[in-house]
Amino acid sequence: MTGSFPTRRPRRTIGHRGVAGSERGGHSAVGEQLRDARASKGLDLFRVERDTKIRAKYLAALEDGEFADLPGDVYTRGFIRNYATYLGLDADEVEEDWRREVGRTEPVRETAFVGPRPLTIRRGMVFQRSHLAIVGVVAIVALVGIYFGYQVTRFLSYPTLGVSSPNAASITVPIGTTAWKLTGAATPGATISIVWDTQEPTTTIADESGHWSYAAAVHPGKNQFDIVAKNLDTNHASKTQTIMILVPIVTPAPPSPVVAFSSPEDGALVKDGNLTVAGTSTLITTVILTPVYLGPPPAAGATSPPPSSSPLQTPILPASSASPGLSVGPTVAPGPGPSSTNTNADGTFSFALGLTAGRWQLTIAGSNPSGSLAPPVTRTIVVPYKGINVVIQIKGGTSSMAYFHDGVTDDDSGSVQTDGWTRTIVATRNVCINVNTPSHVYLIVNGISYGPVSTFGGRHAYVDTSGVPKNVEKC
Repeated sequence: MTGSFPTRRPRRTIGHRGVAGSERGGHSAVGEQLRDARASKGLDLFRVERDTKIRAKYLAALEDGEFADLPGDVYTRGFIRNYATYLGLDADEVEEDWRREVGRTEPVRETAFVGPRPLTIRRGMVFQRSHLAIVGVVAIVALVGIYFGYQVTRFLSYPTLGVSSPNAASITVPIGTTAWKLTGAATPGATISIVWDTQEPTTTIADESGHWSYAAAVHPGKNQFDIVAKNLDTNHASKTQTIMILVPIVTPAPPSPVVAFSSPEDGALVKDGNLTVAGTSTLITTVILTPVYLGPPPAAGATSPPPSSSPLQTPILPASSASPGLSVGPTVAPGPGPSSTNTNADGTFSFALGLTAGRWQLTIAGSNPSGSLAPPVTRTIVVPYKGINVVIQIKGGTSSMAYFHDGVTDDDSGSVQTDGWTRTIVATRNVCINVNTPSHVYLIVNGISYGPVSTFGGRHAYVDTSGVPKNVEKC
């Protein structure tokens, strides 16, 4: 190919920055412009060759102004434009400078043959396939580093632990509390170890939000819980937290002096009036027994004591202690007074007691040398009559009368008696009464009031062992 280029000189080794060779060739303003632009970007010819696909020796020839070493005007123009564009220069201006430098004022005419075109160079960094590989390697290294850092941090870190219930290191709970739910927060997944009462540790696991709980049994007194969070993989543990739960102990009241009956039973029927009063005691050295006469016993077959309004409120002497026949006046049978006895070593005690017929209240009380007294305890018993007891009373007037017991006439039978007169007759088989004014003569049989003799339909009243008065034609 011909043109206005200088005569072609023999080829020589390229001498340029980044390319081993000899000294630079002649001066070229275009070459200097290209070299300075490349140097300002910190590029070498090999990097430009890789990016533009223009061989390094041609690039060196462009920068050295050795245009004769290039493969023709068309290639030279293409190389200059692509190189200028790659370096961020105005390709048209660089091409114009080149034409003036080589003495060509008209643009180079393109031929049918088009050589390889260099890649269009974008401003800034250009990513190649090798760059993607580097990015991938960097990403993998970063992920490995992050994972390794996480494992190192996890291995070196210690679990945290907090207790929310109870909300204080020491609390007192109500008497009788038997269980308490311990709750708190810790590092998620940490194992919570709980020790109390020197038992084997009990464990629970903190959930994914870090919450943990455990229902613990508590007993009266101090309950100390030592709680710690552990990472079983690293064997790291948090600082132990000690919780004290105090359940008040009920102090039993000191024993009090006590007495109690062993016999007789309450409401017992003592047929002959002789009985043994026995019992037990605590913290008692002396027991006092007080019998109190409550009134006559109920009649045979009666289920309740006579009413308190009964005119007869004094005990009646049994037949064995009265004179044969008539008991003179309202004879009162004195009951035994209070008596005392010492308790045995085991706290037991007993009394021998003889009582007349009637209802009796037995009261026991106790004391000890320190002055402490046992609350009194009472029992009620009944001593039944052994025969027939008839009380004759005159009310509202006068009346003559005759009375007999067991077929024997009494001494003052047949006399006239005035208002308020009374007699008690004790018999074993029967009692018979003959009165002149039956409406003024009242009878009480075995402690039960039956009203005036007129109630029975006549002037005679007959009482046998049944205890129920009735009218007869004569005594």
